[in-house]
Amino acid sequence: MNNEQLKILSKMKKLIKLGKRRFQIRKDRDYLQDLLELGISESEASNIILELNKHFYFNDPKPLYYKNTDTLIFKKQINGVVAYIKLKIEKNNNQEEIVVCISFHEDNKF
Repeated sequence: MNNEQLKILSKMKKLIKLGKRRFQIRKDRDYLQDLLELGISESEASNIILELNKHFYFNDPKPLYYKNTDTLIFKKQINGVVAYIKLKIEKNNNQEEIVVCISFHEDNKF
């Protein structure tokens, strides 16, 4: 994890503490079901994100897939299972920055 990515993670944590966060609704996954399978709630997921650091960072195997450079991926063990966590910063309708949790589910790649 480089210095720029550390700054992005720090910014994400500040935004989450301010309540500026949301989970992305996806067609291919139900994030509530994914969290349930990990045995955690939305608020617990947010607290886990606040605990992330460079040791949990995962280098994106497809870095050009996302045009947004403010996207970070982590892997962390939660309740005995490795979780895959993908986060990004984007602007909402009011042009305020917000953390979007794209993925928070069991890691399917071993």
